[in-house]
Amino acid sequence: MKILLIAWALVLSLVATQASAAASLEDGYLAARDGYIKRFEHSPQDDATSKAYDAALADLEARLRQIVGPVQIKGFAGDGKISLGALDSGDEGFGLLDGLVYASADEKTRVLVTTTSLFDKWLAAHTHFWPEAPLPAGMGEALKRDDFYTQAVNNDAAVVTYAEIPLSKPAWATLAFAVLDGRTQDAPPPVPNEMIITVRRADRVFIVTTKTAVAAGPIAACDARQARVAAEAKAANEADQKADTKDAALHDKAVQLAQRLDRAYPECFATEARKAAFFPALVKQAQGLVDLLPSP
Repeated sequence: MKILLIAWALVLSLVATQASAAASLEDGYLAARDGYIKRFEHSPQDDATSKAYDAALADLEARLRQIVGPVQIKGFAGDGKISLGALDSGDEGFGLLDGLVYASADEKTRVLVTTTSLFDKWLAAHTHFWPEAPLPAGMGEALKRDDFYTQAVNNDAAVVTYAEIPLSKPAWATLAFAVLDGRTQDAPPPVPNEMIITVRRADRVFIVTTKTAVAAGPIAACDARQARVAAEAKAANEADQKADTKDAALHDKAVQLAQRLDRAYPECFATEARKAAFFPALVKQAQGLVDLLPSP
């Protein structure tokens, strides 16, 4: 009995040591990243800065390889590339989720891999990244927000989500969530052409981004709703413009209808998509990608 207790104590000590080492690596990475951000903020655009910038990203990538560890995903080769696109807050690609990105052989699918603790720290730090639209502190709620995806995986264009895709969560996962989405720098795209799948296990988070294998729409009922809201928005705007005196009620109505127009199709799509003929193929595609992800 005494021998068993000693052996169990040694196991617990080893686990604690490994956890401490992992935390130390993450703390070192975050300190280095923040130091580089401070260093390159408003830095001159010259060859010396460019070389130092590349060296900084290479250093951070090497640190992430130690933290994330080896990742084997069928059909995805290589060691992965750092997810960060910029270290200057004024540049596109700044503030993305820290991790390594693995691309499929055809470059159509990307998997961002990070640790659960790096994910949680990123989410906590980005709760007020955009003060006008704070993110929820919990992962489950954050994944239901368009601006989470824009901040975490793609900030060169806004992500617009259209519908959730039902998934069978693997036994080794604590969370599995998928959305159909599109990207835009202006008005939302007519129909989604991408899916983003997030799976969390005890020690890792995987975010898969890929183009839809089949066309997701259009949906006639949603086209009709979009047309109705567009006509209402146009009429309200014209009435607001023609008013002889400033009418707050007319102006507010025009603004509200313009905002409704941006969400009219996605909101309709969210309820109608599951009845569409194309939806089972999208569910199958998403589930197939989940099933490729490595278990602990």
